Parts: sequence; structure tokens; C-alpha cells
Amino acid sequence: MYLVEDQQIKFVLYLTEGWIILELDLNGINVDSLVQMLKASFTLDNWDGILQIADRLYTEINTFYNVNQQEHARGQKVSRHGLKRSIVYYFGYSMCLKGIALEKLGRYNEARECVAMYEELGWINGMDEERWAEVEYYREIAKANRYIIELREGNISVLPDYLVFLRKNEEEVLPGVLYILDSAIKHGYNVDHVLEEFREQIDSMGEYYETKRNVRYYIDYIYQEARYYSIQGKMEYAIDTLLRSLESSVKLKDDTGFRKSAALFELLRNQNQATSDQLDKYLSLMEQILD
Repeated sequence: MYLVEDQQIKFVLYLTEGWIILELDLNGINVDSLVQMLKASFTLDNWDGILQIADRLYTEINTFYNVNQQEHARGQKVSRHGLKRSIVYYFGYSMCLKGIALEKLGRYNEARECVAMYEELGWINGMDEERWAEVEYYREIAKANRYIIELREGNISVLPDYLVFLRKNEEEVLPGVLYILDSAIKHGYNVDHVLEEFREQIDSMGEYYETKRNVRYYIDYIYQEARYYSIQGKMEYAIDTLLRSLESSVKLKDDTGFRKSAALFELLRNQNQATSDQLDKYLSLMEQILD
């Protein structure tokens, strides 16, 4: 169970058509706690949980906004009711996270509908300069997420435009390259030029990516790069990259990354793809774990 701001998150189990369904009991949880739950669920790749929490957050903030507008229309003082962020943030964040979850689940048309809900938030009343900046932020994120959905479906015609976006938004480079690698692996096209362009930039930010918050992105990037090179037939480079992924997984204590990298290494080793030097390095890494 999650524990968010001393509120225990309850789960409801029920049986429908032979399936056990897990639902979150989100009653009585305030919007800022819902935001924290969304962040935790994103870290855990809990996409189904995100759908439930995001819908609840959107409903709660929409209700708050409507009451807020009614109070304003009656000339009453409008209260923030303890909100830590702006209305724009909650509307945008709820639909942005829901859209990402739907995209991860392969529900692309629904994901596009979510993107449409946060790409233009200028309809919200009571805006100031800071709020308009948030509107613009979500507009840019929506543009990028539309590109990602297209790439996930194999529409590589959007790749040049997406690369323009990444060049302007350094913090999006690592997750962006991950999406490109995922698409290239799934649909079988060459992105060597993308990896070459951003490799130095990603490597130079290694310490930033090696924080607890970003470690999954970083390890997954190295692992997916290894997968990509193996599919492209560049086996020696693929295995060298896998060894780097294993080293980073051990160093950063990332069990998920380690298991995936070790499994792929064993697969390639059984195909007699690894050199003697690579096998020695692999065995040395395994011995480090046993020490």
C-alpha cells in the first residue's frame, strides 16, 4: 500500500467475469496527495493505477474550479482551499499523466484525446503571467507527446520534427531518445544518426541521470541501445553496451535493469555472439555480485 500524507490508500477487490479487479479507494484524498500518488505510480510503471488516480484528480479539480467560478460570479472572495499549485497545473498534470499511461498501454486514440485536453488550457479564467507560462508549457509537452504517439505507431515521418523539439529541450533528451529507440526496435528502422547526435550529451549528464529519480531512464536507455544494436546485427557493439548496462545496474542497485540486461546477454551468449574478452568481463561482474 502507498502511504501519502498519513492517509492510507485503500484498495477494493471485486470479481467480474472471472477476473479479479483492483481499484483504488480514493475517497477523501486531497488533490495534492493525488498528485503525489500519480508521481509514485509513474515511478512504478503502474499505468492502470494512473488512469484511476488521474481521473479522480481531474474530477476533483474540475469541481473545485466550477465552485470557484460560482463564488466569483456572486462577488464572493475566492478561496484556494489549501491548493499548493495553480488550477492550470492540476488540469494539465492529470490529463498529461493519463495520456502517458494510455500511450504506454497501447491505447493511442484515447491518448490523443487526453493530449487534446491539456494542449490548450487558455480557457481557464483568472490567469496571470505565471499561469500563461504554464499553459505554454503544457502546449509544448502536448506537441511532443503527439510526436511520441505517432512514433509508437510507426509513423517515422514525424521524427525530424521531434528531434527539433529535443534539441530545444535538453531535459527531454533522455526519455525522448528512449521513445525513439523503442519505436526503432518495434518497427525496424535505423536511428544510428540519432544515437550519435545525442550520445555525448547524455553521457555528459551521467551523474544527473544516476539519481534515484532518473536511474530507470538511464539504465533503460543503455539496455535499449544494446537491444537496438543486436537487432541491427552489430553484435560486438551490442554486447559491449550490455556490459555497460550491467555495470551501471550493479553500481546503481537497479535490479530490474540488471535482470533484463543479464537475460539478453545470456541469449546472445548462447548464440555464440560474445567474444572471450566479453565473456571474461561478464564473469567478473557476476563474481562482484557474489562478493
